[in-house]
This record gives sequence, structure tokens and C-alpha cells, in this order.
Amino acid sequence: MTSSRKKKAMKETLFTVGTGLMINWPVSIIFLYISIETLGLGILGTSVVQTVGMTFVALTRVYAIRMYFTRNEQNRI
Repeated sequence: MTSSRKKKAMKETLFTVGTGLMINWPVSIIFLYISIETLGLGILGTSVVQTVGMTFVALTRVYAIRMYFTRNEQNRI
């Protein structure tokens, strides 16, 4: 692995983790509010809503980030 490739991978990783930190907490609070206050779910129902919701958010976020970081690679092929 070249030094440049390692730097790009580290930059993408840090960006992905950083955005996860900023986005996941407020989204988690929203899912908890919806599950507990609005739907009146118990622990199991809340955990299912939380897991499914956070999975969808993570897939969307990581896909968008990956597309952003690989946009220039498509031009080189």
C-alpha cells in the first residue's frame, strides 16, 4: 500500500467516523422519542426501531461518503 493510498484511506475513515459521531446521536434521540413517547414501545420494540433506523442511516451516510471519496477514481479508469 502506498503512502498516498494510506493517507486517503485514513482521511476517508476519519471522515466516516466523525460524521457518524455527529449524526448518530441526534438521530438516536429522535428514534428513542418516536419509539417510547409516540409509539409507546417497550424495550424490545425500541431496540428493533433503533437498530433498523440506525442501519438505514448508516448505509445512506457511508454510501454517500464512499461515492464522494471515489468520484475522482472513476475519471482515472
